Amino acid sequence: MKIWQSAGFGSIVYMAAIAGIHPEIYESASMDGASRWQKIRFITLPPLKPTVILLTILSVGHIFNGDFGMIFAIVGRNPALYPTTDVIDTFVFRGLMDLGDMGMSSAVALLQSVLGFLLVVTVNSIAKKTAPDSAIF
Repeated sequence: MKIWQSAGFGSIVYMAAIAGIHPEIYESASMDGASRWQKIRFITLPPLKPTVILLTILSVGHIFNGDFGMIFAIVGRNPALYPTTDVIDTFVFRGLMDLGDMGMSSAVALLQSVLGFLLVVTVNSIAKKTAPDSAIF
């Protein structure tokens, strides 16, 4: 569901990056005898590298986030479905609403946020080593 949901935004971002490439470059490559695959490989893909790296860094931070709204709308408060459909967000919600355990819910949510932050910092440092201009910080 998430891939299908984000496909529209991703296609708009990538199309905008491709639109920033000057058409004259493609024309000169055609005059030099470049095939379609050579144009893609040597003209289209290199300018897309910073966009791919940036979107990867931004999406890695959401790895631990489940879509609470979608899962809770489907599962609701049905305990029979918890073992197969439970994500961190619904676990935190149940811990707060059903058990009333504010400390446990806060600790789990904090751990989720810290792990997401650590992943972003790790992927950003990898991006900085591979492409220094593409890293966020």
